[in-house]
Amino acid sequence: MLTVSERETHFNMTGDNHGTWEVYTDDPMWIARLDKIAMAWKTSDEGRWYKIPARQVTLRAPAKPLTEAQIEIRRKAGERLRKRQDGKIT
Repeated sequence: MLTVSERETHFNMTGDNHGTWEVYTDDPMWIARLDKIAMAWKTSDEGRWYKIPARQVTLRAPAKPLTEAQIEIRRKAGERLRKRQDGKIT
């Protein structure tokens, strides 16, 4: 039995097939998620292998940090919302 820190999930795409991700996982959380969208094509006592269409995986850049001006705008908007919810502004 693997400990939580030993569990792994691997997404693999080969250069000759950019349309499919091959996924291996022995993590029960990922097995449950992947079972909802794909059928495992191979299983073992430790984990499962899946093939999923590339369009089902999205890679995104991390969010950019807010500027001081954006933080101030959000703070003021939050104050206005709280006042409106308290009934002080109609």
